Order: sequence, then C-alpha cells, then structure tokens
Amino acid sequence: GYIPIARHLLFPQFLDDSNSKERELGLHFGNVMMSLCREVWVFGDTISPGMDAEIRRARWKNYRLRFFDNALREVEQ
Repeated sequence: GYIPIARHLLFPQFLDDSNSKERELGLHFGNVMMSLCREVWVFGDTISPGMDAEIRRARWKNYRLRFFDNALREVEQ
C-alpha cells in the first residue's frame, strides 16, 4: 500500500546538482512531491543537512515520520 519515492535519487537523473539553479528546482520539485505524502521514512544512522530539512518540514506539516537503522529495523526517534 506504499509507493517509495527517493527524490534525491530521482531528480539528479535529469537535473545537475552542481548547477545552483537546477539544484533549487530539484529541491522545489521534491517539496511539491512531499506535499502529496502522508508519511516520511528516514533510513540510516546519518542525517544529512538535506534530510534534516525534510524531517523538519515533515514535522511542520504533521506527517507521520518513521525511522529505520542501517539494518532496516524501525527505531523510535
């Protein structure tokens, strides 16, 4: 019942992350996609600045947040 979307893997397929305008477009597109979600799943033990921004946005939007460690076990956050 879920559709996983890894925006950080999708948009670099056709946008140049080293081009500041294209990076901003990718971030904007990612926010638009996120607005259609009800949950945000966070994977791994390291939170990058981009992931931190998405987590803060998800909390602000009151989305359900789920965290998984490197072994893909769900953990409380």
